[in-house]
Amino acid sequence: MPNIKLQKQLSRKVGSKKYPKWVITIPPKQIKALGWDEGEYLESEVDNQELIVKRENPQKAEKRKEAARKAWKTRRGETNERV
Repeated sequence: MPNIKLQKQLSRKVGSKKYPKWVITIPPKQIKALGWDEGEYLESEVDNQELIVKRENPQKAEKRKEAARKAWKTRRGETNERV
């Protein structure tokens, strides 16, 4: 089993407050075996002191994408209303 190192990185700093993020590097062979692609959304949960990471549920992914489309249209001033 390959070793995976947990790393702490500074995500952002607001004033004197620091906001870290945690990063793990998964070996390419494991990514390929899982069929994961770069940029893919994943879900995680902790169960009995173990971290479980899996591909995002397809229905949840579609809801997230639709919300992003609506937000983008709102920012651009587009609406479905006709005048």
